[in-house]
Amino acid sequence: MRKWVVAFFILVFLLCGSSFVVYASDCSQDNLGDKFGDWFATVGKKDKRKARIIASRKANRLADCAEKKTQEEAKAVTKAAGPAAGAVGKV
Repeated sequence: MRKWVVAFFILVFLLCGSSFVVYASDCSQDNLGDKFGDWFATVGKKDKRKARIIASRKANRLADCAEKKTQEEAKAVTKAAGPAAGAVGKV
């Protein structure tokens, strides 16, 4: 039984280490990893403190997601421009 519990916790640790942003369909929706992380961060805290922690974590996630989307869009624009865009700066 003890081996199964240890194996379960190792599995949870490995799954939480992977990027859950990949599995999220929308940045404004919380996925399972976000909910678990929020729960773990707020265990034993008072209600007001919990609300502040969850709000700040959600704001950080939204900011990170927005930054990632803008980087992806910039990469797509650079890729669409092709080699001519790279030659502009070179003389």
